[in-house]
Parts: sequence; structure tokens; C-alpha cells
Amino acid sequence: MRVPLPYVLLCGVLLLGSCSRRPQTFSLEGIDTTQPTPGDWVIIHILSDPESLNPLTANDATSSEIFTHIFESLLFYNPQTLQLEPNLAEALPEISPDHLTYRFRLRPNIHFSDGHPLTSADVLFTFKAVKNPFIIEAAALRNYYDNVADVQTPDPSTVIVRLREPYFLADYFLGTLPILPKHILDPEGLTDRYQIPETNDSAAATLNPALQDFATWFRAPERSRSPRYVIGSGPYVLEEWRTTQLIRLRRNDRYWNGEANPWARRFPSQILYRVITERTSALSALKNQDIDFMSYIPPKLFEEMLDTTVTPYLRKVTYEQTSYTYIGWNLRRPLFADRRVRQALSHLVNREALIRTIMLGYARPVESPIYPGRPEYDSTLKPYEYNPQRARQLLAEAGWQDTDGDGILDREINGQRVRFEFTFLINAGNEIRENIAVLLADEFQKVGIRARVQKLEWTTFLQQIRSHQFDATILGWVADPIPSDPYQIWHSSQAFNRGSNYVGFINKRVDELLEKNRREFDPARRRAYMLEFQRIIHQEQPYTFLWSPDYPAAYHRRFQNVRFYPVRPGYWANTWWVPRPLQRYQD
Repeated sequence: MRVPLPYVLLCGVLLLGSCSRRPQTFSLEGIDTTQPTPGDWVIIHILSDPESLNPLTANDATSSEIFTHIFESLLFYNPQTLQLEPNLAEALPEISPDHLTYRFRLRPNIHFSDGHPLTSADVLFTFKAVKNPFIIEAAALRNYYDNVADVQTPDPSTVIVRLREPYFLADYFLGTLPILPKHILDPEGLTDRYQIPETNDSAAATLNPALQDFATWFRAPERSRSPRYVIGSGPYVLEEWRTTQLIRLRRNDRYWNGEANPWARRFPSQILYRVITERTSALSALKNQDIDFMSYIPPKLFEEMLDTTVTPYLRKVTYEQTSYTYIGWNLRRPLFADRRVRQALSHLVNREALIRTIMLGYARPVESPIYPGRPEYDSTLKPYEYNPQRARQLLAEAGWQDTDGDGILDREINGQRVRFEFTFLINAGNEIRENIAVLLADEFQKVGIRARVQKLEWTTFLQQIRSHQFDATILGWVADPIPSDPYQIWHSSQAFNRGSNYVGFINKRVDELLEKNRREFDPARRRAYMLEFQRIIHQEQPYTFLWSPDYPAAYHRRFQNVRFYPVRPGYWANTWWVPRPLQRYQD
């Protein structure tokens, strides 16, 4: 277990002699908290290193939280209004009546942090990269762009995207794709040697070596973590990444947009993400003022170990995200192939008790993958109540009995006697998921099921999940509060090639519903598709849905303009500011 770095060492690690730290005193009395002031740093806790800082190859929430400060897109999804707004584009796209053509015009004089102009060539390059089928890590994101038939750039300021068929969220996904610098990430012009239509044809892609050559270059680890390659047009730049220690972002002094966009303000001179792999240790660092913000504090720690009368410089808050926590059963494993078994397991999960004991009430039960705040959510779904007797009945119906009297259920599968034993795979440092797994292992033992718990470091854990090397896992999904498109997680095409359908759920009718949903512009019809989709998922139980959690958090009170929103990551640290007398770090 890693312990928090002592203060002296922290300064040595974080400050590098480039700044001096002011005395640790705090008072708001007589301080002007109405006039935003640039300066100071914000130090944010993260539980582990992000997977990547390349926005096309990273899919975890921590990566997204960080690279959002570095990269920009044609459009911006306003966290307050929940509306798309122009960003790199000077206006919302012109859309053809058949919803197949989207024309964007770039603003004049936009450029990357190295001063290089950002043009339509960079937009085309980004589409070619995300659609390259040999960039395996981009599979989860690529499904939103499979429908792109071609991208044309008649001049440096114009981008025309043509789709093969209509997609009701096309403006959102076309507009919010982070734009990468071609001059940095394709110095040899490899993407000039293939066209968008080739990425839509597996045979053509195989015949053109340029696609594979570019993918090999693009997938190299340094392309996703080195300041030399992680270059965007956003308000901050990557200064350094010390594995298992910290990621430091520095204010982009060349930022093209100045102060025009209030969501892209650059008040902190640095945003620093500090890795502390145990939340108890992170909370100690917060109370010692060695970090400034914990975006999630487990409820027990939040309630029992954070007393702001003792630490008056900290403020406790809770906020919501469009997220849910679930148990995923790998349907590729014979143990979980029968839906009666999955239903039985859901009947063995006492969610109400878990919410009381583990979450301390900081959660609301959910029954489907649709966020309850959306009109598509089916509130009529009947919960799988805690019912061990019904679970035993379902397991017996599926052929599971204790034939040898050893206390473990067994049955014959493919000619062999198999015991009902499996492993929960979870990420290390996540105490809540570990507690869930341990309590459920005890509950399952009562009916003759043996469950073990294995913890892995986050990156290794993700590799195992995406390569389907697990029995069961406890995870969560978070999305923006936009109309529902569950294709990425539930379509059968996403169960292969490192797609997000980790549990291998394949259902022909669900595929049909998800495909129809994408082509439909009538919200009422989409809602009907989503209601049927949820009923199928509810019956099949590839996930045992647990809850939508509240997020207990705490931050240092010297920061002003601290607000929270349903759009991930839920807060915009670049817009936080500190009155000059309270600033602690100077570059």
C-alpha cells in the first residue's frame, strides 16, 4: 500500500524548485471573492494513472477528465444548458434534409498549442485515425463513426462529412470528436495514402499497407503519454506524466480562444493530477492540504473521517452524474450462459442492504442501462428482489445441484462435471467494489456458489476486461445526459475486437432495436425501441444492475466558482480561481 508523500517530498516532486509555496493559513475574512483572479494550482486526486491521453484510444473516465483540457472539438456540449454550441467551428453544422451531409466551417486563426494552424486537414486526419480498423484501442469510440462514408475538405476552413445512413446523434458525435494535430501524429503522411471509404471495407483496408503502417505508429505508447505527441488546441498543455505519481498540465499561453469561452478559462496556472492508490491515504492528503480536491470519497470515509469543523478549510459537497454501477457476468463462460443462472444471481444481491451498509444511502437503485433521468427510462421494470429461495429454485431449474455433498453446486457441462466457482475481477484501490464482492461472496456461499475476489492495477484490469479474460466484474458506466444510444455497450458487433460489450451479450432482437434507434429521428419511436430493449435486458440479466451513485466530494475552500454539473466529469477545474491573498503556489 502506498502512503501519502510527506509534505517536504511532495514539494520536491511537484514543485521542482520552480515555485515557492505560501504559508498554510486560511481565512476568507476581508478577501474579495467576487473578482476572478488567475494564478495558483489545483491539485486533484486520481486513484490510478489514466489509460491514455490520446482521446481516440482511451476510454476510461480519468483519461477523459484530463485530456478534455488539452484537446478541443468542432462543437462544445454546454454542461449548463445541455446544448451543442460552436467551438472550433464558427457555427453549428449545415445539415442536408436527408440527414446525410454535415458541413462545418472552421473559425479563422485557430491553432494548436505549438502555434501550428488547425485546419480542415487536421479534422480529416482525425476521422481517418478513428476509423482505422487496425487501431484496436479505438474500437469503443469507432462505433459512433462507422457510418461515416467520406470526409471532404474543399478548402482549409471547410469540412463536409457524408454518412451512409442517417444517425439521430450525428451532430453530437461528429461535432464532439477531439481534433488531433496531423503534423505531430502523422509526420510521414501515412494517412494521405488511404481514404475514408477504404476504412469501411475490411478487404480494402487489408490490401492497403498504409492503414497498418499508420496504426502501428499511432498505437505506440509514447503517442499517448509524451508531451511531444499529446498536443491539442485546448487551454492547457501536457507538461509531464510521471507514472504512478502525477500528471501535470500547464496553462496554454498560446491559447487561440483567449477568454472568449467561459468554459475554457485558464485561471489555474497548473492543473495537477496526483495518483494515490488508496482513498484513505488520499483523504489524509486532502486534510493535510497536500491535494485540493477529491472528486469521489467513499461514503463511509465521507461521513466518518471528514469533519469540516476540524478542517474548516475544506468544503464537503455531493453531486450527481449520469452513471450506474453494475455486476457484469461474462456470458462466454459456461457458468453464466443460462439466463436462469443470471436471474438467480440477481436475486442473491440485496441491493437495499448494500446501499445502506456500503453506500450509506448515497445511491439510488436502477433496473436498466438507461439513466433514470432520461424519458426513455422504463420506471415500470420490476426489481429483482432479494430472494434466496427463488434463486435456489432457478439454479435447480438450470441443472445446478450439490451431487457430491461438498457444499458446492455442480452440474455436467460438455461431458464434464463442473463446480460453480468463479472469480470477481475488480480494480485495486476501489474499496466499494471490493466490499461489494466480498459481501456477495459470503451471500453466494450460502446457496452453494464459491466466489473469489481478485484485484488488479487499473491498466492491467482494463486489459483483462477488454480481452474478456474474466468471470465476473464490478464496474460502472458514465455518459453525458443525451438521448440514449446503447449501441456501444450492447450491440453484438461490440462484443469483439476490444469493444465495450465486455460480457459478450448477443441478441438478434436487441441488435435490431439498437440499429433502428440510431436511424430514428422521432423521439416517441425511439422511446418505444428503448422500452423494448430494456425489457429484454431486464429479462436476460447480463448485468445485475446495482445503483446510480451520488458522488461525495470535498475541495479546498480557497477555490471560488466551484460548481458541479451532470456532464462528465461533473466539474471544470480550469474555471476555478483563487483570490490573490490565498494563492499557495507560484510558478
